[in-house]
Amino acid sequence: MLSAAYQQSSRPRADGEAADPLNTLVWRMSPRRVDIEVYRDSMLRAAGRLDMTTYGPSEDLDSATMVRRTIYGRVSRGRLNNLLKTYDFPDPMQTAGGRDFTTTSLQQFFVMNSTFMREESLALEKSVNKSVNDELDTRAKVIDLFRRVLSRDPKPAEIDLALDYLKNGTLAEYAQVLLSTNEEIFWP
Repeated sequence: MLSAAYQQSSRPRADGEAADPLNTLVWRMSPRRVDIEVYRDSMLRAAGRLDMTTYGPSEDLDSATMVRRTIYGRVSRGRLNNLLKTYDFPDPMQTAGGRDFTTTSLQQFFVMNSTFMREESLALEKSVNKSVNDELDTRAKVIDLFRRVLSRDPKPAEIDLALDYLKNGTLAEYAQVLLSTNEEIFWP
C-alpha cells in the first residue's frame, strides 16, 4: 500500500499514454467499478437519505423505505435481489472467494430506468432546492448538485453544459445524469 504504483491515480497522463498505452508498466491505477453496495450507499448519501443507524435486523432492498446502508439489506438464497444480481453479487447458494466484475447493458438500463434511480434523483432535486435559497439561481443549484454527487465544484464548461441542458430538462433528470457518470461509478 505504500508503493508508488499502489498510490497512483487512475487519471491518464499524456506522457504515460505515449510511453505505455496499455498500462503494462503500471504507471497508473487501472480504473475499476465500485461494488453495488458502495454505489447504492453513495446515491442515498448524495440525496441526503442514507440512514447510518448501525446494527439491527436486515431489511428488504426492494422496499422503498429501505434507506439504510446496503450491508443491512437482506440476501435471500432463494430469490436474489435484482439490484445485487445485476451488479455481479455472488450466488448466495455457493461459496465465492470474490466477485467477477462485468459491465453489461442491464446495468445501464438500471441507471436509466429504475425506480430507485428516479427516487434518488427526485430526492436529490428536493434537497438541492431546499438548500439553495434563490429559486431562480440555477447556477447555484448546479454547483450544489456537483458538490453533493461528485464531491467537487464543476468546471466552467460543465456549468455551461448543465445550464444548457436545464433549458429543456429538469434538475432531477440532470441529477440522474450525474449519478450515472463514470466519475460516480468508478474508483478515482
